[in-house]
Amino acid sequence: MDQTRNKEKFWKSKFWKKYSNYLFFVLLISATALIILTQVDPETFFKTIKQANGYFLLLGIGCVFIYWSLEAYMLLKLMRRDNADETFHFAWTMTMVGQYYNLITPSATGGQPLQLYEMSKKNYGFGSGTAVLVQKYALYQVSVTFLAIIATILSITTLHQSLEAAKWLIAIGLIVNIAGVVLIFILAFNVNAAKGIMMGCLGLLLKLRILKSEAKYREKVTHFIKEYQIAIKELKSHKMQTLKLFAVSILQIVALYSVNYWVYRSLGLHESNAIIIISLQAILYVAVAFVPTPGAAGGAEAGFLLLFGPIYGAGNSAVAMIIWRLITFYFIILFGGIYLSVHSIRIGNDKAKLIEKECKDKQCDDQVDRR
Repeated sequence: MDQTRNKEKFWKSKFWKKYSNYLFFVLLISATALIILTQVDPETFFKTIKQANGYFLLLGIGCVFIYWSLEAYMLLKLMRRDNADETFHFAWTMTMVGQYYNLITPSATGGQPLQLYEMSKKNYGFGSGTAVLVQKYALYQVSVTFLAIIATILSITTLHQSLEAAKWLIAIGLIVNIAGVVLIFILAFNVNAAKGIMMGCLGLLLKLRILKSEAKYREKVTHFIKEYQIAIKELKSHKMQTLKLFAVSILQIVALYSVNYWVYRSLGLHESNAIIIISLQAILYVAVAFVPTPGAAGGAEAGFLLLFGPIYGAGNSAVAMIIWRLITFYFIILFGGIYLSVHSIRIGNDKAKLIEKECKDKQCDDQVDRR
């Protein structure tokens, strides 16, 4: 009886570990849908969608594809340092893996491990694979923070309209991102100083009992520093390429932020210019980036309504938020899921053909041996 109960407990635990993130994701989407339904009358929403300019919405979707293409381009350039024959197709698949799993896992934690696994199947070593992904993330983090600082300066007057409601959200996002970038630069020039800062922060969190298990987290900090040290050394040793990739990273992120501008234009609005809307989008991104939910769900929607309410107006802000989220969240999940499913089927078919060929070759060899 006890053995049966233990087995049942084991399978329940295994099921929960495997599917809890997906269940949480579905729950979150359902809650978001309910919130949206309380804010927007379905009839008004569909009427607005019908009146929206489809051309501008297609430009918004086009920006997502530009974002993906530039992501794949950067990964390709970084991977070709170890493998000169790497293809754009594999870099695109890596992009889809990262985008899809980052959006369906809390705090975007699922993308990099799955990308590393995908690279391992092409015989990339753990060290070289990690170095590529850390370099890409470092470039991305510096670019996002740089754009957020510039955006805050450019749109400080516009922000004042909704600053009272959103100022702490924006301040925390900016501080965390700036701290992360400062740490990257300290790692680039003084590893011991960076280690001292991180260990000091860890000690404070342990004293406050926010974290437990000192040995475990000290090991994590040491591992993190080693990974970044290798990645930053690579970036420093290819200075010109790093500067070019930084410029591409800026263009990539601006392309994604531009989706909101095309949503704005699709609703027949033109009072605000692209610079203001892209700037506010850059601020919104850093403000909700650390919301620990898949795709920052909940925080992204609330932040959008706070920052863009004055821009879109009461009649359009909720509808705009839904359209923007449909393009930048649900469309990416849908396209990524379809692409990765087709990719998985194709890989499975290729393996089946290889096994079949091996079996036929073995049969031929056996026949020759018999003769």
